[in-house]
Amino acid sequence: MRVGAFTLVVPFYRNVAMLRHQIAAWRDYPEAVSIILVGDGSPEPALEVVRKHVTPELLPRLSLFRIDVDIPWNRGGARNLGTKMAAAEWLVHVDIDHVLPPTCAARLLEFDADARRWYRFERYRNGRADETRKKDKIPDSLEFGKIHPHIDSYLVTRERYWAAGGYDEDYSGCLGGGSPFLKSLERVATPAMAPDGVHLVVWTRSAAEDASDWALSRDRTEYAKRKREKERLGRTRAERPIRFTWSRQDPCIPAS
Repeated sequence: MRVGAFTLVVPFYRNVAMLRHQIAAWRDYPEAVSIILVGDGSPEPALEVVRKHVTPELLPRLSLFRIDVDIPWNRGGARNLGTKMAAAEWLVHVDIDHVLPPTCAARLLEFDADARRWYRFERYRNGRADETRKKDKIPDSLEFGKIHPHIDSYLVTRERYWAAGGYDEDYSGCLGGGSPFLKSLERVATPAMAPDGVHLVVWTRSAAEDASDWALSRDRTEYAKRKREKERLGRTRAERPIRFTWSRQDPCIPAS
C-alpha cells in the first residue's frame, strides 16, 4: 500500500525558535503532505509565528488548532486532537524538535507501507547533547550523529492509532504518557523501521535554544503514581480522548 499522502501532526508548547525551523522544512514539502499544528495551551501563541513565517503556498496545507487550557505535558491530548482532525489515513507524529527533511517527506510518499504495521524513524542529532539528550550516549564533541528512534515519532494509520485507544489523557499533567500508548500500539500493530533514506533530524538546545520541553518539569514521580493507581483499578486502556476545550485558528497572513 503506497502511502501516497500523509498528515504531519506536531504539538507546540513555547518552542518559538523550533517552530521556525519546522516551518522552514514544511515550505518545501510536496503538496501531498498536509500539516496539523496543535498549540498545547502555550502562553506564546503559535498563531503569531505562523502568520509571520508561513508562505501563501503552504497556507492551504496547514491547519492550526489551539487547546484552550494550559495543561502541562498534554502532548498526548494534542496528538489525539491532531489525529481526529487529520484528513489523510497515514499520519506522521513528531515532537516539535524532530524535523522531517523535505527529501525524506517526498520519499515517504512513495513508500510501500503495510497498514498493519507502524514505523519508527532513524534520527540524526543536530547539535551537542544537552541534559535531555545524554541518554543517546553520543559524545558532546559529535555535532551530528545517528541516534535511536524516539517513542513519540512514528508513521501509523489513523485506524491503528485509534485501535490502540490514542494517548491516555489520564497522564496529562506529567511526563511519561507516551509509554502506555506505545505498549497499546504494539498490541494492535507490528513495529518496523521506515525505509532507507527516511529519517528525522533532532535538534538540541545548542542548535535551537527552545528545542526540547525546556519550560516543563521532567520529574516522572507523578506518572509512576498514576500508573500504579490505574493498574490497581484495572483501567489501563485509554478512555475519553480529547477532554479539553479547543479551537481552530485562522492562520491567514495579514496583507502587507
